[in-house]
Amino acid sequence: MDEVMRRRLTLLAVAVAVLALPPVLGRMGLLSSEQGFVLGRGACFAAAALALNMVMGYAGQISLGHFSLLGVGAFTTGIITGADHLALPYVIAIPVSAMAGAAVAFLVGLPALRLRGLYLAIVTIGFAYAMQASVFRARAITGGSGGVEVPRPLINTFQFLRNGDYLAIVLFVLLVVWLVDVNVTRTRLGRAFQAVKASEPVAASFGVDVARHKLLAFVLSGAFAGIAGAMYAPLVGTISASSFTYNLSLVLVIVVVIGGLGSRAGVVAAAFIFAELPELLELFGEGFRGTDQVVGALGLMLAVRNHPGGFAQAMRERREKKAAPVEGSGAGIPQLSALPRPTAASVVPVHGDVLEVSNVTVRFGGITAVDGASLSVPHNTIMGLIGPNGAGKTTLFNVVSGFVTPQDGSVKLLGRDVTTLAPHARAAAGMGRTFQGIGLAKDLTVTENLLLAQHRLAEYSAGEALVGIGRTWAVERTLRERAREAVAALGFERFEETPVRLLSHGQQRIVEIGCVLVTSPELVMLDEPSAGMAPGAAEDLALRLRDIRDELGRTVLLIEHNLPLVLDVCDQLTVLATGRVIASGTVDEVARQADVVDAYLGEAVPA
Repeated sequence: MDEVMRRRLTLLAVAVAVLALPPVLGRMGLLSSEQGFVLGRGACFAAAALALNMVMGYAGQISLGHFSLLGVGAFTTGIITGADHLALPYVIAIPVSAMAGAAVAFLVGLPALRLRGLYLAIVTIGFAYAMQASVFRARAITGGSGGVEVPRPLINTFQFLRNGDYLAIVLFVLLVVWLVDVNVTRTRLGRAFQAVKASEPVAASFGVDVARHKLLAFVLSGAFAGIAGAMYAPLVGTISASSFTYNLSLVLVIVVVIGGLGSRAGVVAAAFIFAELPELLELFGEGFRGTDQVVGALGLMLAVRNHPGGFAQAMRERREKKAAPVEGSGAGIPQLSALPRPTAASVVPVHGDVLEVSNVTVRFGGITAVDGASLSVPHNTIMGLIGPNGAGKTTLFNVVSGFVTPQDGSVKLLGRDVTTLAPHARAAAGMGRTFQGIGLAKDLTVTENLLLAQHRLAEYSAGEALVGIGRTWAVERTLRERAREAVAALGFERFEETPVRLLSHGQQRIVEIGCVLVTSPELVMLDEPSAGMAPGAAEDLALRLRDIRDELGRTVLLIEHNLPLVLDVCDQLTVLATGRVIASGTVDEVARQADVVDAYLGEAVPA
């Protein structure tokens, strides 16, 4: 029996147990009506916590009004199934509530395209207050202050009136939400969310459309929250504006932070604990009634103080302390030219210049960082971009890769004007780059970063990823096989499941270069690749850069302060000083120009 069939049979067994166990326990007297209600509330909170975790834990966006999205789903369910409204079957209410939650979340998520941090938090707080004070009180939508009565589901003549019976339904729906969440994290969607959380420029350099995925995280989260509302409304029976107060949104934040940002199991466990907490506290006496939110706030402060990633982070740190430490940087730089080339890699010979930068000018306020700079990088060459600190090298790099928009000038890649293209579109057009500060998602493992680097090669839709159908797993198997081959080429087999943040600086730099090359871009842009490397490793890097040119047939644009490395490996040099190009040509020509010597070299250096 293969692994896929075993997983499907296990899932089927779990689904049958979830559906059958609560009603059986209820009829045996082992599950009281009150216990069934509390567990049902925990399941609803767990689905809502997964929704918030999608935004905060995976994508790193702040939302402090998420329980209002649950209210959208609840009122939608009331309108769909209520006897005084449409009186349609409950099975219709779940997808409609998901769509309603997603639609509202789309509107809430639009500010996330331009806002972040405190400002985005304020927007979500305003959304929560507006929903509670206005929308949820509108008589045409929610029945006014009297609220909406939501019936329990009905199948033929059987209505799920007993809490134990209805618990089976909410647990089954929670299982479905859990499985969809698993699909998100195992596919390009989850990796893109994690990359956006880690660094938006790094995500864009790997071909991730940052704006689209930030908005998609809110939309998926809204769908999850709408489903949670569809679970919650029949459980409580009658819903009104007072059922979705702002403090419940804060409780949801507490659940996600204490459970662990990004930890599926952690936030679900925390949700069930917080659902049980009021009853547990009452065991200590009447004086503890209503103190559950105080206890939650104390838990939040302790979590932020000791383990900002919550319980899941504490457990992860404990495991990492027991694991063998990561030491050394390996035996020099691996054979980068042995990295696997994707089938989509260009095999058509490129003629002429791969990159043309013409008269680029960049001003930041009254400061001119780049002043009319131009350069051309011929195919299959290594071009060095050098100059003193503050010369404008990184700014020009950012113009070429799309992270800075110039006031004047143009950028052409392979003869195509890409001046107005976003960074992720330039990555798709054949451009790959590294960063001074290591362009990786450092909480992801080495293998996961290599999968993230292949984001644009994962040609399946978001819908296929969510439900795990179509091309999804076939494409994922191909990507993972290529990632394993890349790990072997890098000589990092023992680090393949190690989070990048635990590697040394030199090891991280190796992984970053490997991530750039795994998609075989036509133009490889390296920003100080030897920074942090030992002298011996830097010498090996020179050999590998030649391999990129000679064996992969790629073109390299290199920023580097290691002058011996530059003079050894580069075919041509362009020198910047105070934002202007002061020299350009072969290494021999540039190294002997007097203005270059005065501005940068200090003395004539034989090539």
